[in-house]
Amino acid sequence: MIIKTLKESSKNEFYLRLHAWKIKHKDFLNERSNIPNEKGYFPYKHRNVRSAAASIKRYYEYLFTYEKYPELNIEKTTNRIEGLFKELKDKLRPHSGLTRKHKILFIKDFLNRKSW
Repeated sequence: MIIKTLKESSKNEFYLRLHAWKIKHKDFLNERSNIPNEKGYFPYKHRNVRSAAASIKRYYEYLFTYEKYPELNIEKTTNRIEGLFKELKDKLRPHSGLTRKHKILFIKDFLNRKSW
């Protein structure tokens, strides 16, 4: 799977792999159903695969932001931020009765203590 190589790939390497994959599987991606839908169109058979490919194409420029701005030391993955959000949710959960204002203060305090 090409997407699994994303974090080890450079922008150009990933683009070349993706482009080669699209060429190789062009017929598969363009397959249409033999049965028309309610509007009379013959929909694509592999909508989920097409949708995933379209998402990669749409967000391609953002996937490699860390390469575009190396001086910002942006991480390649979201693992660290996801861990931070999990810790925040775990600490906030026992305080479910807080008002919106107090939740915001709690979150601000948590993030200030965790800033790196």
